[in-house]
Amino acid sequence: MTDTTTSLPVYERRDIPEQHRHLRTVTELKKDRLKPADGQEPVALLRVYRRGSGWGEFPLYDPAGAAKMRPLSAKQQRAMEARRTCPECNEVRGYVVYTRCAECGVRAQQAEQDRRARTCERCRREAGAALPKDVHGWPACDHCRVRYAVCKQLADERAAVWRRTCPGYPGHDCAVQTATDDEITEAWNAGDYTGPWRCPPCDEAYGRWQEAQRHEAEENERRAEEAREREVSDLSAWARDVLADPDAVVLDCETTGLHDTARIVDLAVLTAGGDVLVDTLLDPGEPIPAEAWGVHGIADADVQGQPRFGDVLVRLTGALLNRRCLIYNRGFDVGRLRHELTLHYREAGHDDPAASAAAWLETLRFEDVMVPYSDWYGEWSDYHGNYRWQPLYGGDHRAASDCRAVLDRLRDMAAGVVGPAEA
Repeated sequence: MTDTTTSLPVYERRDIPEQHRHLRTVTELKKDRLKPADGQEPVALLRVYRRGSGWGEFPLYDPAGAAKMRPLSAKQQRAMEARRTCPECNEVRGYVVYTRCAECGVRAQQAEQDRRARTCERCRREAGAALPKDVHGWPACDHCRVRYAVCKQLADERAAVWRRTCPGYPGHDCAVQTATDDEITEAWNAGDYTGPWRCPPCDEAYGRWQEAQRHEAEENERRAEEAREREVSDLSAWARDVLADPDAVVLDCETTGLHDTARIVDLAVLTAGGDVLVDTLLDPGEPIPAEAWGVHGIADADVQGQPRFGDVLVRLTGALLNRRCLIYNRGFDVGRLRHELTLHYREAGHDDPAASAAAWLETLRFEDVMVPYSDWYGEWSDYHGNYRWQPLYGGDHRAASDCRAVLDRLRDMAAGVVGPAEA
């Protein structure tokens, strides 16, 4: 092969022809204290593969035309000799030694192999010579091999007795022999052996036990279905009671995010009959993040000039006081109200804004709709060990629209629309 850029022949180490065997790379010249002379051109290129960097080409020079390098000083020679001295055998090698030379590494590896061959794999005791291997191919001493053989023989005998003996049935042991070794071997070869055979009395008792287990399982399933029907009925009754309550209202809010300091940007309160008591955008006093705007569609321009939370607090209090307030995911919305109240009372100069916010919330009755609706819907989650929470379908992530979606879910519950668990 010829390099197209230099017109020099390219060889791999094993393919160098006889007339070029004397050529050396720069590194090989340095070992003989030589270097390419000024203006000396390479005669050929050596193609070498290096792990991590791939193939590379290195120039080959004729040592006859190379220049001699300056001799090493005594200090340099001592330093080079120290770097090439093995710390284990103190032999000077032709290469830099880091922890041990290659020869010491081979000896250590061989010594470790010899030690493993002399060490019993079971009791870990070392012998003076290589130990014979057991049936698993591990070196084992005579004591461990005899012990293993005895233990295996006892285990085989116990297994043979187990195969010949009636296994009884749950709660009852039986020692009646139901087969011989020849019968078991014959059944095994025919593919009919699935385990120890029961004697007739135990076989009948085992059948009765299975029948009792089946009846118990059916009874448990029936009780679970009845309990589920009662649960659904109670939840439906709760929904009908809410819808019939003239003092019941539904509250929802849209916020600047899901974090603990998120502000309210849209607030609505509707009666159970659908009458609007509060429906207003709110200026949160801070920019609305893009991820929140992408959910509810409320931008900074939409809330500019809108009232602040404190401006609608009296109206909100009148809409909620002495009423049942239904919220889908009560914990989140009540948390947002608590945060807005705390900020409002802080601006109003209250000594303990958090206590004032808590006192306002304690005067109201909040009930969650998400958990009852999810329990009524009945989509079981094995991971959580409970019914999976259901998202609020039907709304468009605006406060008033989501309130109407909550009322729709309550009507579904009250009407007894069949959920997945009842289908």
